[in-house]
Amino acid sequence: MQIPNLIRNFIRKRIVSESILLPFFYPDEGEFESFQEGYRLASRKTGEELADDTPDQWRKSWRVIARNGMDDPFFVDFAPGDASPVYFAYHGAGSWEPIKVADDIVKFEEILIALAALEAPCSLDAIAPLADLNNEFYRELADDYARKDEACAEPEYKYFSVFIEDLGADKVKTLVFLKKFFDDESFAATKERAQNLPLCVFNGIEELALPLQDKLASLGIKFYAREISFSEFIARSS
Repeated sequence: MQIPNLIRNFIRKRIVSESILLPFFYPDEGEFESFQEGYRLASRKTGEELADDTPDQWRKSWRVIARNGMDDPFFVDFAPGDASPVYFAYHGAGSWEPIKVADDIVKFEEILIALAALEAPCSLDAIAPLADLNNEFYRELADDYARKDEACAEPEYKYFSVFIEDLGADKVKTLVFLKKFFDDESFAATKERAQNLPLCVFNGIEELALPLQDKLASLGIKFYAREISFSEFIARSS
């Protein structure tokens, strides 16, 4: 699909700030459609759509351009064109309730660049000129930046890397899982990947690591999880 140039350029800049609430994950070059899985698409390979233009559902014209550290999406409506408003929504709420975070992609980029220059903790006065604090998203963001903790970006979050040590008793079933998990183009690529054990399959917050560990355990795969620092998380995710 044709990605508007303004949005393509925004993604390439990969602006990351201190707060886990702001964009952190961006689609890699050529992986824009894969990035829509779980939102507009159930699967890029099958083309099965989740989008439904009924109220509170993900619209067919919405496209995710980034996710924050909690996997909440930032998205635009491709119907209006290049400079359409940028929206945010909390995932896992049972319905999609978009919150407008910028009038267009250019303004959103300006806001992110300004926020990236801030050092947390900082006062609300530093955030107020950048965004409307009556906006639900920016109000939460301001609270995050204003915390008196050592580092605003890592208040109560714990970060883990998860490694698999073997493929378990049913290797075929494990390879099927890994192929889908990594979105490999072929089983040959998955088999080659699985030659390098232990294999890191996840870096992220504890809340997202736990469901993966449950899945690995259900497949009979031997694995281990190691807590990592926030700086290690940043390094491994870049």
